[in-house]
Amino acid sequence: MDQVHVEAPVGTTVGTPLERAFASDFAILLNYVARLTDRIDEAGGITCETFREIAERRGAAPAGLRAELLRVATQRCRDLVRPRRWFGRRSAGTLLLEGFPDADARKALRRDTVQRALAALAFEERATVLLRDFVHLSYPEMSYVLGVPERKLVHALDRGRAELSEIYDYIKF
Repeated sequence: MDQVHVEAPVGTTVGTPLERAFASDFAILLNYVARLTDRIDEAGGITCETFREIAERRGAAPAGLRAELLRVATQRCRDLVRPRRWFGRRSAGTLLLEGFPDADARKALRRDTVQRALAALAFEERATVLLRDFVHLSYPEMSYVLGVPERKLVHALDRGRAELSEIYDYIKF
């Protein structure tokens, strides 16, 4: 899955903190939701509903606005996605990278394989890997977003990365 490109509106220095967060974090949140649910068509709606829910609350989050946005989006995704396991999916036909003429095509194939491996992870593992490696949250922020004690996140992240590597090795071409 490629990145979704969104341009921030002009004049984002004025307005409420939520409006500034919308301008600066919308693309990050949209990509996070799209990768977490593996449903690009529904990602925009979930992202907008997340901002709407935060706007209706009008309360300050203990870990900051970005962490609160990610926490609400994660909960919405958790409610939407049923657990899936990678071994329950059909494997695609075998393709060899040598058949692709240029480096861009090989990169696209590898990126697609990584996305499929990421989508095959269990929801909590996928969220942990995405929050740390894609959104670059600290462990205290991740603890707040996922509702997991901070001391368990290191082990959960290691397990998630190990399973991602195992799944990638299994499905790579």
